[in-house]
Amino acid sequence: MSRPALSIQRGLTLIELMISMTLGLIVIGGVLGIFVASSETQRRTEELSRIQENARVALQLMGRSMREAGGNPCGIPSGAGLILHMAAEAPTANWWSGGNDFTSAFVGYAGGNGFTANGTMPMTAGSDAVITVSANASVKTVISDAPPAGEMIVPTKEGLATDDILFACNPNAGRGVVFKAGTVAESGTNWSVSRTTPFTGAVAGMRVTALGRINAEGWFVGDNGRGGTSLFRAFNGGVEEIAPDVSAMQITYLLPGANSYVAADKIGAAQWAGVIAAYIELTITSNTANPPIARTVGLTINLRNR
Repeated sequence: MSRPALSIQRGLTLIELMISMTLGLIVIGGVLGIFVASSETQRRTEELSRIQENARVALQLMGRSMREAGGNPCGIPSGAGLILHMAAEAPTANWWSGGNDFTSAFVGYAGGNGFTANGTMPMTAGSDAVITVSANASVKTVISDAPPAGEMIVPTKEGLATDDILFACNPNAGRGVVFKAGTVAESGTNWSVSRTTPFTGAVAGMRVTALGRINAEGWFVGDNGRGGTSLFRAFNGGVEEIAPDVSAMQITYLLPGANSYVAADKIGAAQWAGVIAAYIELTITSNTANPPIARTVGLTINLRNR
């Protein structure tokens, strides 16, 4: 019986096997490299989207706050000597009061210098800050009033509470006053808002026709307690985080007739009521990405109530 040749029975040689394994590893390595690169690209894309969304929300909220600065139910202009404060209830020295005659309803702080709305929260050095105050929140039409000490009757109480800081005005009298509400209570089918103390001076005999709640906001960048920084909003009673990973904020301002925006320290105290626009620039840095992702976004705000 004949036997097949040994060459016909032979399998792969060791060299051929090693070459095949090497080629297989190269292919697998390439596939893994593409997968890792694709995953990293997707992760960075998602992180960039998150950064952009944080910036969009932050700028939108700040823009709304700035546009409302100085507004009140009767449209009484700031700095015209027509807006009074009940000193014991809403002292003008408080950052949330809008200042004497509402002249501090919109004030910027270069590098945060002089900014007090952050309370005890550490601020980020070199980042600007701004305070806005308006009285256009929870506006109510006053049905009846009995000055200087009587109760003001309003149709609803939504947005109003006992001890709120309110703005009362009468457009026919051309006057406004910032005061602290006494009790907000049900009065038949309506609601009554009492004065903590009787109105005095030029507004003593003014019959209030409109009420609005003071809405004060201080915007700054500070330590978020998680090893990073965030954009914060201060309000009369506390501070809240608005957008994480904000590492810096720069704000410049435009005065009437000017050709360029300037920093807050270039604007005099008496000029703030005339500022007509602001440019906000936020720097957002995400350290969760490797390497870190940093983006700077800006928005121009045209101010109302000037």
